[in-house]
Amino acid sequence: MQFFHISDLHFNPEDKIGTHNIEKIIESIASYKQSDDILLISGDILNKDYSDYEPIFDKIFSLHMSFFCCTGNHDNSQNLISALKKLYPSHPKPITSTKLDYICNDFPIKIITLDSFKENVPGGEISSQQLAFLEKEIVASSKPIIIMVHQFPLNAHLDFFDIKTTSPWRIAFTTLIEKYQNKIKLVACGHLHNSVISHIGETLVISAFSANWQADFDFKPLENLKNQSRPVGYYIHRFEHEKMISYAVTL
Repeated sequence: MQFFHISDLHFNPEDKIGTHNIEKIIESIASYKQSDDILLISGDILNKDYSDYEPIFDKIFSLHMSFFCCTGNHDNSQNLISALKKLYPSHPKPITSTKLDYICNDFPIKIITLDSFKENVPGGEISSQQLAFLEKEIVASSKPIIIMVHQFPLNAHLDFFDIKTTSPWRIAFTTLIEKYQNKIKLVACGHLHNSVISHIGETLVISAFSANWQADFDFKPLENLKNQSRPVGYYIHRFEHEKMISYAVTL
């Protein structure tokens, strides 16, 4: 199986450069996709100053492929759930009415998605109930697993993401992933506006590029997070013979 992985679209039609970058990525994915490929969108589909999902979903629909979303800190759980229900009813349904937590068990690899959105909290929040749901689904699975969540759950050594916007849920989450590392092939996330790769035990953790703009690496504190003039991109994760191989595509 092939999974295309994009993140942090921050779509707003008034952002002409960002929209152009997103369209370049969609065009590139279309050139590589094969039948039955899957698109993972790891959050921040919209920018916080815009709330209509229909225009960006129309662009994604042009790929004619199944896609799965998670909620980023610039999205809103209720708005995204409502948009999916209206515009893309075949998307997996959330297990509750308030959070876009869901599973997809239709493929050789199981997808489990957690909704970390919390109003005005960039680092997000995942509750103990959500972690219990995650563990239950991991234990019940006879298949290898991909977990999708917006925020990078490890220390990326970046000032904005590790100091200014970190959240305590990451410790419990990473402990849980390590416990079941033999079953979990990938944690697909975003939030860092860069390609950042690490691991929890044997489990690969990948933050995808932003499909809109790349952030400066603030290894030293910066007053404001800066846009860096680097290529935008996405990942292709290929799962075959119990192994995951990931390809970075930059544009």
